[in-house]
Amino acid sequence: MTTARDEFTDPDGRRVGCLALFRNTAGHPLMLRKRNRDELPWCLPGGCAVGGESALAALRRKVLEETGLHATPGLLLVEHHMPATAGRAEGSNLVFDCGELSPEAEVRLKSEEFSEHAFIAPDQLADAAQPHTAARVQAALYVAKVGGGALFLEGASRPYEP
Repeated sequence: MTTARDEFTDPDGRRVGCLALFRNTAGHPLMLRKRNRDELPWCLPGGCAVGGESALAALRRKVLEETGLHATPGLLLVEHHMPATAGRAEGSNLVFDCGELSPEAEVRLKSEEFSEHAFIAPDQLADAAQPHTAARVQAALYVAKVGGGALFLEGASRPYEP
C-alpha cells in the first residue's frame, strides 16, 4: 500500500530561477547573449538555485559567475511561474531589482556561456529575447518604474531589519 505524500512537508521538486534586473541610466536592462542560442538569444543574468541554496544566495552566485558583478538584490519585482514541458521542470523565475549599474561597472562575461552583453531598450526586447523572457523583463521594468515589489525574506531565525 502506498502512503499519500504530504505536499507541504514532502513537496515535488521544482526549479527556482533567480534573475537580476540591472539597468543603465536610461532604464534599459542589462542582457546577456547566450552562445548556444541563435534565435532570440538574450537573457537576464542569473540562474537556478541548487540543493538547499536560497534564492538570494543563488542570485549572488550566478551573477558573479556570469558577469563578475556583485549583485545587491533589492525588491522582488516578478515571480514568473513556468509550467513543466517535455524538456524542462516546472518552476518559478524570480526577478530581483539590482538597481542601476554605474557606467564604470566592468562586466566580465563567462565566455563559454555568453558572447556579449548589452543594455537593450524595452521596446526592442521582443526582437532580442524569447517571448517568456521578454515578458518577464518588461513586467519587471514596469514594477520597478511604478515603485512596486515585495521583500524576499529568507528563513525565520531573526526579525526583519530594513
